[in-house]
Amino acid sequence: MTPTKPPTRRALTLLELMLALSITAMVATAISGMMSAVITGVSTRRDNRSLMIRANAAQTRLAAYIAPSRSLLDATDSDLVLWLEDARESGTVHATEIRWLKFDAIEGTIDVYFVDFPDTWQQTAKDLADRQYAADANWKMVLDAYQSNGWISTLCLVDGLEGVTVRTDADNALDSRQVEYELNFWTSNGSLSTQVSATVRLHRPPVN
Repeated sequence: MTPTKPPTRRALTLLELMLALSITAMVATAISGMMSAVITGVSTRRDNRSLMIRANAAQTRLAAYIAPSRSLLDATDSDLVLWLEDARESGTVHATEIRWLKFDAIEGTIDVYFVDFPDTWQQTAKDLADRQYAADANWKMVLDAYQSNGWISTLCLVDGLEGVTVRTDADNALDSRQVEYELNFWTSNGSLSTQVSATVRLHRPPVN
């Protein structure tokens, strides 16, 4: 009986080896790209949900000041000055009735500033320091004056901001009723922008 010839074993040629490595690299690259796309998609959806929550919170907090205000006193590209109420029913603006909504570019926040006299003061002393101002007063100087005396308190309304743009529906702040904020929030995928707005419900500017 003729002996069976053992099968011939052939090693991979260099060309075949290179081809196999190239195919493996392409498959690995495709898998990596697919995983990256999935991760990016998940991250983007998470950022979008986070943006919606933060925008809704910003809308609520800003509207809580703007909507019940009697009028705007001043508006810049990033800040607002509001006449919140006429506590003395005088038709004129007093310091404690003002709210300054200011964007802090370093901290990335919108903060509200308001006059806050020491609790130890008698009401007479508070009334004397609560000065009356004309409607066209320099509101930055008013804020600076009360800050220099230590009579200003602040609250943070919105945080995590890269930038803020404020728009109103009239060139003169006293005539404005509609305020729109464009808010640029920091996210893991960079800056995302959203718009929130509020309307002064009962527009009653000061008499002077």
